[in-house]
Amino acid sequence: MKRIITKVVVSTMLAAGSLGVVAVATVPAGATAAAATNTFSGKVKTVDVAKDTFTLTSGAKTYTVAYKATTKFTKGSAKILKAGLTVSVKGKLVKAVIEASSIAA
Repeated sequence: MKRIITKVVVSTMLAAGSLGVVAVATVPAGATAAAATNTFSGKVKTVDVAKDTFTLTSGAKTYTVAYKATTKFTKGSAKILKAGLTVSVKGKLVKAVIEASSIAA
């Protein structure tokens, strides 16, 4: 049964290829692939309340974390952020900035 299916699939692929039928997936110019949501843990290094950002040190790496009104805080609000606080941030790393969807202290 597997041989018959393989022969049919291969034959169909060869026939489609010989007719010039090709499927190609591309990303339009200027577009980027969607960033995956990850969890980043570490300590708050600095806080910039005016820009709704803080820096997070995780091991040898330091990230800028951006939060907004829709960011979920497990304890309180952005007012809890201070240097030295250990946090866990869920979000997407876009270029060099973590766009936070939730922050747990």
